[in-house]
Amino acid sequence: MKRIVFVVSVAVLVFAVAVQAQTSAAQPGPEYKILDAWTGDWIIQGEAKDSSSGPLHKFDWTLKGRRILGGFFLEIHQVWKAQGNVQNGVEITGFDPTKKTCMTHIFFDDGSWIISTQTLINERTRIENGTTYYPDGKFMKWRCTWDFSSDWMSLSVKGEVEADGKWWTSFEAKGVKTQAK
Repeated sequence: MKRIVFVVSVAVLVFAVAVQAQTSAAQPGPEYKILDAWTGDWIIQGEAKDSSSGPLHKFDWTLKGRRILGGFFLEIHQVWKAQGNVQNGVEITGFDPTKKTCMTHIFFDDGSWIISTQTLINERTRIENGTTYYPDGKFMKWRCTWDFSSDWMSLSVKGEVEADGKWWTSFEAKGVKTQAK
């Protein structure tokens, strides 16, 4: 009986070690470095308008990004301040190494949410196409062109919105990374 208990114990131990070896934390490959553009703390400032013919107003936008879930994903907490209003959001971005695109979901404290995809144009330029969905069932299609500096510490961005099949510029801004992660 002692021999059976010993054999079973050794078998369980070997099985546990084998399972542990197989489930050790996977590491993202070098292609996941694309997410690092957004890690750290960003301050973005610019001018926006709420409609194609509306007046321009200033805005401040902060982003605090960090890698999560073993480095495969990016979490960004963001705050948009404009015209006396403050909107908070939480973003989760992942990278699809097959399609070479980033997929993003953002959820805001007013009940709206975004789905978008970033495509690399070149090493430092990305086009992000997305849709914002509102709690009342309405939605808005938009795109942003992000241009990063060679040291990845500053950027410029242009946002456009589609209305009736035509695109108009909704905002333009510049940003600096104040703290790298």
